[in-house]
Order: sequence, then C-alpha cells, then structure tokens
Amino acid sequence: MLEKVKERRFPYLIAVVLNLYITQYIFTESIDLELHYFFAGISFTSITFLILSYLNYKASLHTAAISGVTMFVIALSIHLQINMILGIGFLILANGLVATSRLHLKAHTSLELIIGFAIGLFPQFMMMVYWV
Repeated sequence: MLEKVKERRFPYLIAVVLNLYITQYIFTESIDLELHYFFAGISFTSITFLILSYLNYKASLHTAAISGVTMFVIALSIHLQINMILGIGFLILANGLVATSRLHLKAHTSLELIIGFAIGLFPQFMMMVYWV
C-alpha cells in the first residue's frame, strides 16, 4: 500500500526493465511465441504505469494484472483451439473479486479500477494480431 504515486516509480521502473529483458532474451519469438507476446503486452502495461506515475496518476495494477492474464487466456484458447471456458469464467470472476476487494479496501476509486483494467487488457488484445 504505497500512498504516494512517487513511491511507485522505482518499482515500476524495475518492472519495465525486467519485463523488457524477459521479452527480449528469455521468451524469444522463435522459441516461445505465445509467452513472448504475453510478456511484450506486460511490457507495454508496465511502461504505461511508469508514465502514469510521472503524470501523478494512480491506476490499479491489481486489476491490470488480472485483466491481462484473462485476455491472454482467451487468446490462448483461440490460438490453440481448446475450450478453456471454465478457466476463462474463473478469471472473469477473479476480475470482479479483485476489483471489489480494491474498492472495499479503499485503495482505488472506480475510475482507477476501470483504467487499470483497460491498461492490462488492451496490450494483450493488441498482441493477439501477431500470434493468434
């Protein structure tokens, strides 16, 4: 629970560096296509949160994380042509539970949750063009 947005900048910077490293050197496109683009999406999400921290805006990283994983599993289900409806349903439920808990703890406003959800979802959605 970091109260000030400035306190979030260094952890976001570490996340950006690690995610870019993982995308570039660990899960390369030639070896693990799906994970490469998953981490590429996470890199965009991390960079967006870092930029928002310099604009002194706080969005929900928790909802960004769970929405990003949900979109990736949906894309994976389409790509592999496997019925993952139970897993997707569980993840959608988890999205609601995470958002509800953040509201209950008064850690975020509704707008911060919606923005966090979108920041996690859209990069994964955009990466689908390259691998699905």
